[in-house]
Amino acid sequence: MKIWTYLLITPERFQTEYVDTGLVDVSDHDEFPLRMLSYGRECVHGEGKWDAVTTRCRGVIYRTDTEEIIARPFEKFFNLWAGMPETDPSTWEPSKDSWWQTPTPEVWEKMDGFLATLYEWEGKQYIASKGSFDSPHAKWATAWLQKGPPLKFPAGYTPVFEGISPNFRIIVDYEKREELVLLALVNNETGEELNRESLNLWANKNDLSLPVEFDYTWQQAAEKSNDEERKNFEGYVLVWRRPGTTPFRLKVKYADYLRLHRMIAHVSPKAIYNCLAEGTRDDLQEWLNESTPWFNKYVAKWVRALEYRYNEIEHKADAAFSVYQGVLNKQYEQTKILPMRKDWAMLINRPESKDVAGVIFAKMDGKDHKRVIWKLCKPLIKNSHLMVDLNRI
Repeated sequence: MKIWTYLLITPERFQTEYVDTGLVDVSDHDEFPLRMLSYGRECVHGEGKWDAVTTRCRGVIYRTDTEEIIARPFEKFFNLWAGMPETDPSTWEPSKDSWWQTPTPEVWEKMDGFLATLYEWEGKQYIASKGSFDSPHAKWATAWLQKGPPLKFPAGYTPVFEGISPNFRIIVDYEKREELVLLALVNNETGEELNRESLNLWANKNDLSLPVEFDYTWQQAAEKSNDEERKNFEGYVLVWRRPGTTPFRLKVKYADYLRLHRMIAHVSPKAIYNCLAEGTRDDLQEWLNESTPWFNKYVAKWVRALEYRYNEIEHKADAAFSVYQGVLNKQYEQTKILPMRKDWAMLINRPESKDVAGVIFAKMDGKDHKRVIWKLCKPLIKNSHLMVDLNRI
């Protein structure tokens, strides 16, 4: 299938309406005439940006010379009750075309790794992550794949995996487990996926694992996800298969996972800095005491670095103030003339203390010198990044 047939849009409209507006990111392969389309930050964070085009741009790969799709991973799918009609069971109405005429979907474990899509070029197999041919995730998965013999799958299907490695842990701790877990085999033309029996057959042929399947209804899966005591488990994927087209999927995530995920997705060095600078430490205590061990270490590292810089600046300002106070006191003893502010300024603005002059003046004037110090600490977080940037995987 050609990419523009799949997306149901012309290249010109796609460029102006989706690429130029930041809704879709375009990534070209460094060596091969291949291009990947992935929904962008603007799509994720904007309201009402999901449509038939953006949902299909989830790492789809096509040849730039022929425009033929060579790898077609999952389309974007959403959480149960995510605020859209199709995610709300109360809006589902049966019809002859309804996927929900099958009352009980397949319920699979939602694994907490990264999307890994297999593609081939000139007979050699590679892995791309959701948005990149050469991300650390893609490089690790390709190396893992190429350690063994080539995997064998039916022609015309895209193998889709979950990459699991302690090096790329998000929340769930799989300990030392490292592998590509087979999630689906997607028909490149129609999007229909091989059924679970066939998927299991191909997994066994290639010595691959599948996610755990549960004998639950979607209602049971949703009810279980409310258990706030369940730890170290992401949740479930509900799969309604539809003949001749892509299955309908929904995610059901556990309460504790969602809490931790929100934390990890949004906490940055800037957020940690703001907590310290503004004296609002309630969030900071949650990040340190109610998160995962590795995230705790990340937050603690930045707290130590920022507090060390704060103390360094404060000590320098205090030491300079003490020295200059001694100088001016001695001057007063000799002249009996009280030092003026300009006398202080001449000393404080010397090259060796000019960078902390604002702190010293704030202390002298009885102002909040802590704010001045924290402002001087801010360059430490310049160009810093989220520990896990979920949009760059």
